[in-house]
Amino acid sequence: MIFKQITHQFQALATLLALLNDEQFSQQISHLGNASIGGHTRHIIELLHCVLRGYNSGEVDYINRYRDFNLEKNRSMAMSAIADLINKFLLPDKKMLLKTEETDEELTSCVSTTYFREIVYNTEHTIHHLALIKVALLEMKLDLVDDNFGMAYSTIKFKAAAMQACSA
Repeated sequence: MIFKQITHQFQALATLLALLNDEQFSQQISHLGNASIGGHTRHIIELLHCVLRGYNSGEVDYINRYRDFNLEKNRSMAMSAIADLINKFLLPDKKMLLKTEETDEELTSCVSTTYFREIVYNTEHTIHHLALIKVALLEMKLDLVDDNFGMAYSTIKFKAAAMQACSA
């Protein structure tokens, strides 16, 4: 189930990117601190890359991730990266370590996690950024996504149940 959810989110993002032009993809959005849809897309892609890069070594490092700023300017590159990720993340669960930062002493440490837990985190992280992308679409006055775009599955289920209760 966890792979179905993240696949759905990544496919929704890829579908949106196919509907945008390059200018819309890289346009700075004032309500998002001048970030762009491309910037949010890059960030989503890079965090999942961190999990996949760390799979063999057993250590996830979001802190020292490689940032490829071409991903936020090149829509076709971003769409290709999304398709590539969808084809790679279906892996067995395993124990992993997650590198964390200690802000007071500028030290790093590791906490226990699992591959599946990081996939769940990335699903929720992706939904969060899709919600921000939806804000960008509203600012640009583009009606390109459905009402559930960028909405948590639990919220979608809750709303559906509430609608059923109201109609009963």
